[in-house]
Amino acid sequence: MKRKVIIGLIAILILLLSQYELLFTGYARFFIIDNPTYGVNSPIVLLSGGFLKAFELYEKGYGKRLLLTTERHLNAKVAHFFPTVKQQAEKIAQALDIQVEFETVPSLKGGATTIFDKAYDLRIFCEKENLKHLIIVAGSFQSRRALYAFNKVFQGSGIVVEVSAASNEVFNEENWWLSDRGIAAYLLEPIKFVVYLLSSKNVSFVKNH
Repeated sequence: MKRKVIIGLIAILILLLSQYELLFTGYARFFIIDNPTYGVNSPIVLLSGGFLKAFELYEKGYGKRLLLTTERHLNAKVAHFFPTVKQQAEKIAQALDIQVEFETVPSLKGGATTIFDKAYDLRIFCEKENLKHLIIVAGSFQSRRALYAFNKVFQGSGIVVEVSAASNEVFNEENWWLSDRGIAAYLLEPIKFVVYLLSSKNVSFVKNH
């Protein structure tokens, strides 16, 4: 009987290994949410990266305003050597011949370092602007966590938040295990998501600079 159980487990293991691509892809897809609503004319918020997805939504008419969050520089001493998010966005829009004005959302703490920071900045901005609907653009692998964080921060505000998942030029849910960046993103994401589940702000034991 014991031998049969061992043989059965080995057979199951072999079957799982033979279907690893399907399993890895299914695992990655759990973290992706892509639910923007067309016709609401919502401001489009670029959280980080995802320029092309944000421009695509803008050109398709999902929204007429494109908002950029304010991020903290990693090192203030050399920050002037690197373009700001707004400068990057303007250069990409110019290269693509897209006519758009960017608005920068002020930061409550001198620059956001996490999704929670950006969510708090945007809630204050939306309340001042009397906005009732947002579409945030986030990387595919972090789109579920981003929407979860925003829904936590925006709870009770009456503001609807949706997310558009931006694909990555290096990896996606169907090949993430083939690159260092993909492995780092998808193996760290469940840890980050658990932290976000347990808190509604930056946790003290993780230092963000």
